[in-house]
Amino acid sequence: MNWPAGEAAFVTGAASGIGLGISRALIAAGAKVALADIDEERLAEVAEELTAAGGVVTAVPLDVSDAGSWTAAADRAEEALGPVSILCNNAGVNGGGPIDETPLEVWRWVFSVNIEGQFSGVSTFLPRFKRHGRRAHIVNTASMAGIVPMIHVGAYASSKFASVGFSMVLRDELRETGIGVSLLVPGTVATRITTTAARAEAELLGREVKAEAVAANNAMLARGADPDRVGEQVLEAMRERQFLIVTHRDFEPLVGRVHAEIERAFHEFDGRYGPDAAAQLMLQGRNPVSS
Repeated sequence: MNWPAGEAAFVTGAASGIGLGISRALIAAGAKVALADIDEERLAEVAEELTAAGGVVTAVPLDVSDAGSWTAAADRAEEALGPVSILCNNAGVNGGGPIDETPLEVWRWVFSVNIEGQFSGVSTFLPRFKRHGRRAHIVNTASMAGIVPMIHVGAYASSKFASVGFSMVLRDELRETGIGVSLLVPGTVATRITTTAARAEAELLGREVKAEAVAANNAMLARGADPDRVGEQVLEAMRERQFLIVTHRDFEPLVGRVHAEIERAFHEFDGRYGPDAAAQLMLQGRNPVSS
């Protein structure tokens, strides 16, 4: 399958980790890539590296949490590469700790990057995809923490749960179109997210980086999957129009526990309120919400 040869892609968080892995896979497949990232210095280095290797790329500095910057970033990408048909909302941060110890400003920062950034990306590019009328694809990066609750990262997990729901709704809304949607829910991947997010959080709060915690988390991440191989897996999923992309089977029993708890609650409930009209409509494939 030649797709996405010749297509233009916009990848956020592209200067390192999974975003860089996705960008490398796309370039190897013949796509042109707009590399978007908040780290301008690292972004320039990556753009130079990929160009030297024969890739067609352009660097687009972007803070995904700044909704007002998205249109200019998209315009810049399309001026350089032509109409974009692939959006990879990969930028993300972790932050905070136990919920009662997480400052509101950290909570808002995490959500502004992890879910509002994805919303801004879709809001910017989806109308363009529809106007172009060609095959297109959106990839949102969530996390296994968006399916299996993880303590001490409440802001991160909550934002990733939001990403999962957002992507499922988006997939269903676009089901009858030529625009595919994929949701990447990675387990442990060898990225720099702990280092970069810890620095940003420390700057936000005006305090020192928690070096010991960062070192411990980095040691765990170093044992994770190769970001370049994850990028290749994402490319495979886009080609096959696969929605859910997982990276580690180890999480299956943990996911099973979550689903079993939900199903048990329904099984044990006595149905005291009778049928639900909204559920009946959805079972018939109809939308119960008027717009």
